[in-house]
Amino acid sequence: MRIRGAGRVGVLMRHVIGAVRRRSAHGLVLLYHRVAGPRFDPLLLDVSPARFDAQLAVLRESARVLPLTEFELLRRRGALPPRAVAVTFDDGYADNLHTAVPLLARHEVPATVFITTGMIGATREFWWDDVERVVACASVLTGPAPVAGVRWRGEVAAVPLRRPWSVEVRAVAAPREQLYRDLFNVLRPMRAPERAEAMATLRAWAGVPDAARESHRALTDAELLDLAGRPGMTIGAHSVSHPALALLDEAAQRQELADSRHALERVLAHAVPTVAYPFGTRHDVSTVTARAARAAGFDMALANEPGAAWRWSSRWRVPRVLVRDWDADEFRRRLVEWQDAT
Repeated sequence: MRIRGAGRVGVLMRHVIGAVRRRSAHGLVLLYHRVAGPRFDPLLLDVSPARFDAQLAVLRESARVLPLTEFELLRRRGALPPRAVAVTFDDGYADNLHTAVPLLARHEVPATVFITTGMIGATREFWWDDVERVVACASVLTGPAPVAGVRWRGEVAAVPLRRPWSVEVRAVAAPREQLYRDLFNVLRPMRAPERAEAMATLRAWAGVPDAARESHRALTDAELLDLAGRPGMTIGAHSVSHPALALLDEAAQRQELADSRHALERVLAHAVPTVAYPFGTRHDVSTVTARAARAAGFDMALANEPGAAWRWSSRWRVPRVLVRDWDADEFRRRLVEWQDAT
């Protein structure tokens, strides 16, 4: 039975909650992945060094940038200062140390880097980067595709991928654009061993080397220690194999998160209390995932869900806003928009 007027009450309550949030202490946690470009970047995860430099200048000018631990402490108390911002990176690319850190130091901006521990020192690339170079390769990709569930006809194999192109382009006009989407969607839910085997087959099919490109590799153990020792830099966990956690059972989720924390603590010789969920969208993080993060020994977990963080945000699902390769003006506009859209 539907209660008359319940819909209007719900809308009114959302407006009231939004108004309370706007008047309460709140801040933004920014999410970056890479600082390397320009290059072909279908997932739009890369911010060029020049634009990252410009974005940091905007932050220093128009925000109160805090270390993530201080941001979180003040958030829980409802005491965040106006325009509070914390900066984070996901995955653990080597360019975080070699390109991002010098720019962060120049602007005196602290940051936290969340590490996929199974990729530390890896000779291979993150699987989504491998998909990019398979699809964008110069080879003729003869049909059928060597991965179940992916359609590929040999007669369209020579049609190149358009550049620039990204997954935000809704219309799919070229066969390789569809191939990219299909491969990504099929590989994403796979368990790590199955996906590694599929990627090896795909690299052989495309004539792509197994070794990671220098421009796309992950941090080594030595580089991780170097990164952790830089002023203003802290390290968090990001799972072992970067799975879509909500697709795993609770025990597997807990093991992915706990093993990641333990691996980092062995290398760093100190506690790692913070985790960022892989992918981290509302489809990838469930109530079971949040429970697994707590059971794995973390004190805080971050998602990839847009919105400001305030006192009543769950510590097991702190929102973050994803930053793209925007110029200073666009980045400034987005900051204002995010701060107001609470």
